[in-house]
Amino acid sequence: MKKLNLKFTDLAGMGTWAMVYGLSLYWLVQTAKGYHSDIPLVTLLFIIYLACFYLVTRDKPILNNKSLISTVLLVQLLSAFALSWILPLSFLPILTIIWASILPHVTSISRSVVITLITIIAWFWLYKFRWQEDVFFSAMLYASFHMFAILMMHHAKAAEKATEEALQLNAELISTRQLLSEATRQNERTRIARDLHDLLGHHLTALTINLQIANHLTQGEAKEKVAQCHSLAKLLMSDVREAVSSLRENNSIDLESMISQLSSHLPNLTVHQSIKADFKLEDIESAKQLLSCIQEAITNTLKHTNATDLWVEILSNNETVRLSIKDNGHLANPIKIGNGLKGMQERVAGINGIIEFGTKNHSLQIDIEVPKLPSTTSILIPDYDSALAVEPQLPQNNKDVN
Repeated sequence: MKKLNLKFTDLAGMGTWAMVYGLSLYWLVQTAKGYHSDIPLVTLLFIIYLACFYLVTRDKPILNNKSLISTVLLVQLLSAFALSWILPLSFLPILTIIWASILPHVTSISRSVVITLITIIAWFWLYKFRWQEDVFFSAMLYASFHMFAILMMHHAKAAEKATEEALQLNAELISTRQLLSEATRQNERTRIARDLHDLLGHHLTALTINLQIANHLTQGEAKEKVAQCHSLAKLLMSDVREAVSSLRENNSIDLESMISQLSSHLPNLTVHQSIKADFKLEDIESAKQLLSCIQEAITNTLKHTNATDLWVEILSNNETVRLSIKDNGHLANPIKIGNGLKGMQERVAGINGIIEFGTKNHSLQIDIEVPKLPSTTSILIPDYDSALAVEPQLPQNNKDVN
């Protein structure tokens, strides 16, 4: 069941409760005769009503089971009915309006309407039987208030849900864009490294060898200048080799920041991550599919488990990458493989991995294992120094020198 996020409506509900309680207490003290002894009981019933309201509507509810929440809502309603039985006050149905406004957050709109209609009929039949007053017109008026409260909360819930889905989708798009951008950037770095290797590396090698030959064929001041050029060429070739190696080695994918982006706008859910795996450029497809699986797991947690914390752990060795996802929620029923979980299975199968769904202490547990791909983006840097250490064969005469 989805957690409620009713910060502003909480304040409105508590303020309305305080007004109804204050007016009731004023009537008991100033107006009513023979009701003074009921003040402690009335106060207790109002406190029970408020406690039930707080337990159900707080941001991170203590109650994480649907049957418990239903029980608390029933106690809240019964406390309002008990107040109507004790006090002959026509404004007490305001308490059931507050109660009815909670229903769209715990059940469907159709059930909310049916339950509220039954409650209204029961309330005013009870009031008529207890106080022998005809309250038909009041019943019609309060019924319209109840329906208005339900519809307003239903639309507020729908708007909140749409906002949350939009934020999650936006986070997913941003993380995917970041992954693709990083892959593009790494591909460009690899291309530059290969161009440096193929063009500058070979040409500098040829230049250095020719300068080494020229050093043997010259005398005097020219020989010194050629030797200087030879040393500079070797130094430049060493710098090129270091640059190529640096570009080749810096091809990691920052999956941790992408998961942080996915979890940056989640309502009442904290995502903890432990990434102990190094994803390289050749692992981009695996990283993309694992990222999608994490997104789907977060969505399922928000919809079905009522969890407040979710843990993502990624480990790797030379052969495999393991992804473990678990939360602290509560699954009332065994796991049912729906479209979301089927999509995860298809993604993992597409990268030759395996996935297992389970529960631990009634909490969601997902384990994924995928093979680690061999490196395909490395650039082999020849040992130029070894090549240059070989004494070149001198030409027979100056005409052979290019």
